[in-house]
Amino acid sequence: MATPAHNANGHRRRELTKRVKAEETHCALCDKPVDKTLTYTSGEHGPKCSRLDCKGCIPHPMRGEVDEDLPRSRGGSPYDRKNCRLMHRDCNNWKGKRTIAEARAKLHGETLAPLPKPRPLGSY
Repeated sequence: MATPAHNANGHRRRELTKRVKAEETHCALCDKPVDKTLTYTSGEHGPKCSRLDCKGCIPHPMRGEVDEDLPRSRGGSPYDRKNCRLMHRDCNNWKGKRTIAEARAKLHGETLAPLPKPRPLGSY
């Protein structure tokens, strides 16, 4: 089975993730500090966890994650530093497929026109 194109360069993404976490300290959505030491919630387990030595396998909701401002599903690059920002896991999940500007507008009860969908290759 072939590797999906968006996962084809894992090393490059891991290096970018390290860079973003080193350069940024606050969540791009809520502007609160991100605790980069958080990983998993101690004592909480997923429904499929059967390991006896597991100390916790549910990701902590406030841990830092790197997210794309313009999501991959809308044509954003997961390897472009200008497109990647640090966020809390919960903020990232809430943002979903929105851009950061669209998510902030929704968070504050404003409306913002969404960006147009990219056209398929060859239609230019």
